[in-house]
Amino acid sequence: MSFAAAAHWRFAVALEPSTSTANHTARWFVATKSDLGVAYTKPYVSGGYGKPHWLWAGLDVSSITTYEFTQLYAGLRAAAPVVDFALGVRDTWPFTRPLLVPKRSYARSDLLDSGARAGRYWAWEAETVAIVPLPHFAFVGSFVVVGMLDIPRNRYVYDESYRAVVADHRYMVLRGAPMLRLLNEGALKLGALGEYVFDTGRPKSVVRVGPVGALTLTDHLEALAMLTFAVHSPDRLGIVLGAYGTATLRYRWATGEMKPALPWQGEIIP
Repeated sequence: MSFAAAAHWRFAVALEPSTSTANHTARWFVATKSDLGVAYTKPYVSGGYGKPHWLWAGLDVSSITTYEFTQLYAGLRAAAPVVDFALGVRDTWPFTRPLLVPKRSYARSDLLDSGARAGRYWAWEAETVAIVPLPHFAFVGSFVVVGMLDIPRNRYVYDESYRAVVADHRYMVLRGAPMLRLLNEGALKLGALGEYVFDTGRPKSVVRVGPVGALTLTDHLEALAMLTFAVHSPDRLGIVLGAYGTATLRYRWATGEMKPALPWQGEIIP
């Protein structure tokens, strides 16, 4: 199973901020929220003004490297406890997957065994993430608009970020997850995630569902996992190419913290 789809996942399964930064005064800062995951690494750096990981505005820069592709991302972001806005561009280098000759439906072999040169591509995307918090429960939702910037009109592309073949140069992604909040300080979050990839210019949209969870280990370290499987799609891509998932440890840190800690340090919350 590939978990490479976590290109720059702002879908906020971690519903509380790092306590070492949430109670600090607003300031200029540099912060990280980097992942070390199953078969990928994702350094992630932010800079701006406010309370990092809580209430702030500024710039996001990240990259992800897997055995399938490398991607760079840069964009603007404004974040608050219950809503998050981001607008940026990304450059993706698939290692093997080419741009695709238009077809009504694709099989796994069309993406892996064509023998054509891998197709690099640029895209912009705008994302809004919102959280509705309730006692011991929350609902998390996100809406993404993606625009492909340099794909020839006579080609389709398998977008690594959202694990779907798209024909139109603009498409959208809608996600929603009800989440239970358990243990001390709501450190454990468990829920079910639904994804809807639509307006792609293909005969059918892509629908995926599956479990999602997060465990806050310390005020600097979290464990995150999600895995959704396609239940409706125009293609037959199999589990590896059709699923969307991540399994990772995420480390948070920011300049000016009251209690800075390395990933292996800090008091265990649960």
